[in-house]
Amino acid sequence: MTSSLVVDQQPAGPTFGSGGPQHHLLTVLAGKMISSTVCVLAQVGVADHMADGPRTVEHLARATGTDPGMLYRFLRAAASVGIFAELPDGRFELTGTGEYLRSDVPGSLRYLAWLYGEESIWNCFGYAVETLRTGESTGPKVRGGKGWFEYMEEHPEYAEVFHRAMTGTSNMAAQVADSYDFSRFGHIADVGGGQGRLLAAILSKNPDARGLLFDQASAITGAAEVLEQYGVADRTECVVGDFFESVTPGPDAYLLKAILHDWNDDDSVAILRNIRAALGDKKDGRVFIVEAVVPDGNDWHFSKAMDIAMAVSLGSKERNLRDWSGLLSASGFELVGTTKTMPPHWIIEARPV
Repeated sequence: MTSSLVVDQQPAGPTFGSGGPQHHLLTVLAGKMISSTVCVLAQVGVADHMADGPRTVEHLARATGTDPGMLYRFLRAAASVGIFAELPDGRFELTGTGEYLRSDVPGSLRYLAWLYGEESIWNCFGYAVETLRTGESTGPKVRGGKGWFEYMEEHPEYAEVFHRAMTGTSNMAAQVADSYDFSRFGHIADVGGGQGRLLAAILSKNPDARGLLFDQASAITGAAEVLEQYGVADRTECVVGDFFESVTPGPDAYLLKAILHDWNDDDSVAILRNIRAALGDKKDGRVFIVEAVVPDGNDWHFSKAMDIAMAVSLGSKERNLRDWSGLLSASGFELVGTTKTMPPHWIIEARPV
């Protein structure tokens, strides 16, 4: 295990073509158009129909129920940034990047792309100036006054996309399990763990440990299949609950993967305090937060863009190391260190005080 309080600095984001500062700004402004294009192509599942090789636009249009002329234009735009490749005969094929828009590959980002284009998330950016001026999310404005999780309860079609997006990056679970040595913990809980892929990956590497999967009923659906797939079902207890009310005591390590960036500081402190209460007097207990750590400086980092998305849509945030330290301190924890795992995530380790 390696642990450090230094966060990664990723290289600058991609530039398409060459040109001066004005061209660079035009390229940045085109990001919205390209992102929307990729989100829409993910929604109709076009990449799945190229899994066996190049296809004509006409074939793809029939398979996806889209207009051939318009589909060509969308594919051409996506090909310009390396998602697909247009061949000399007019057919399109997947690139290595485009493979991750398929539904059936490990680490698939198809449902995440679909989620990013979901209307109530996308439309928040149309009111982003209000967030800039007021500091408040416009998400409830475009969701009929409802927060995202309340909205999902009323829109099960988007809830399914959300949960598939959260479980789609299965290679992330394996990398987190490989990045940190959890062997000293005999009982490990994943709070808000959904279908349990991360917990299952950790338990499969630690055969003497037991697991507790804690989430709402709608999120935990399908966990049994995942736990059986990893061979850890007999060592895992599934508990339905609300982490704002309480968290099941007993485990000596609690995981929170991609949870706290969905919530503002007050709500995040409430969640962490419930975990602190569940740990009781276990001074050797731990909470592990698997999230981005926003780096300082001017370099491009995915978390800096995601921070704006969280601000306008959910009223939440991505956090730098100082933010994480302050949040933990306010919740009865002390930051121990960070361990680099699958970008843009780190494993943030804290102990009770």
